[in-house]
Amino acid sequence: MKGYAVHLLFHALTLLCGTALGIAATLWWSTGAVPAGWAALAALLLGIAVLVLQWRHISASAPRRDVHRGAPARRSDTRPELGATAVHRDDPTTVSPPTRWG
Repeated sequence: MKGYAVHLLFHALTLLCGTALGIAATLWWSTGAVPAGWAALAALLLGIAVLVLQWRHISASAPRRDVHRGAPARRSDTRPELGATAVHRDDPTTVSPPTRWG
């Protein structure tokens, strides 16, 4: 698979940033150490940057759409040649008994 090593590298960096964020935030929360709070903020920003880089890498490696080709044709949800297949009744008193399958 092409680019799988880069994909794993992004996962490893994201896990590393998340672990560093968790440890630093725990130290800041429990001890009130200001440097730990700044380290938690830095790890959060670095983790967001890694995710943005991963998104850009994925979007850059995706195949390009041809601008001149236009949008793909939409399929209709119904088949008008079949006609109505069910009759809807507004009378709630006529309820059919349950079947074996529910």
